[in-house]
Amino acid sequence: MKFINRENINNYLSSRIPTLLIIFIMINIISDIPSENIISDILSHFQIQYLFICLFFILLTSYLLFINKKFLIYLFLAITVLGIKIFNISPTYPTNTSHVNNSQAIKIGLFNVLTSNTNYQGLINEIEKQNPDIVILQEIDDLWITHLKPLNNKYKYNIKHIRYDNFGIAMFSKLPIINYQIEKWTGYEIPVIKAKLKLENKDILLYAIHTLPPISNEYIKTRNDMLKKINTISNSNKKKILIAGDLNTTIYSHAYKKYISNSNLYDIQTNLNNIQGTWNTKHPNFMRISLDHVLVSKDITGTDFNIGKDFGSDHLPIFVKIMP
Repeated sequence: MKFINRENINNYLSSRIPTLLIIFIMINIISDIPSENIISDILSHFQIQYLFICLFFILLTSYLLFINKKFLIYLFLAITVLGIKIFNISPTYPTNTSHVNNSQAIKIGLFNVLTSNTNYQGLINEIEKQNPDIVILQEIDDLWITHLKPLNNKYKYNIKHIRYDNFGIAMFSKLPIINYQIEKWTGYEIPVIKAKLKLENKDILLYAIHTLPPISNEYIKTRNDMLKKINTISNSNKKKILIAGDLNTTIYSHAYKKYISNSNLYDIQTNLNNIQGTWNTKHPNFMRISLDHVLVSKDITGTDFNIGKDFGSDHLPIFVKIMP
């Protein structure tokens, strides 16, 4: 067995780091290409992770610089990528200037339950603990609806649209639902709840949305069409609007920047400087990305954003508070 000493480690790093850094730079270039291609779209979501990988390369190339001066160019490349990542990420963190009484806010809970998940009681326990005024549930089927009957006692108003794929959707509310309809978006007829609610004597138009996942170029185009429709709704409607759901995109994707960032809505988690990963619960915290969003029109104040407890889904629930 060959003895592993510092020289062997240095030789190993010296031969591997340049290649790995170039591959990493190519991944970042592809992630910055604004297209509906599946590779570019998927790579675009991991900007925070890329930031930490950049720091890792900076540390390694700084160390290797003491061994060989040629690593100065690799250190420069790593610092350049880090600067680009910081520039790309920083605009998504606006300054929060909200100073309101949270005790008067309306609390909303958003859950992608995962249809195959059978921890029904876990979800009920989390709802009872968090006690939101409005509960939005995605990936609901008939089994979930049956096991969630206890919610009917506390939530007088509810909307349920059962499907046998992953696009069933439901909403439970303590607050009056004036009227609602189930809209069917895109050629896939994805169900979207459109509900008019009375909050603090003010009417709010609420949309509960679950877009298609980015698992093919066609699905990505369809998801983007749904994001585009959100943009159209926000820009053509003078009512107070709240949109909540698993949008299957992060704030760093090209589609999000094109349609959501340029709409009359803002994302509560970014406005509160509180970006936390909600998917996938099987991954460690630093590898998770935030696919679940609550967007509100600019005449609504988002006062709080928190991640809930794992109840067996592949998504963590989110809870927000708003002042209409």
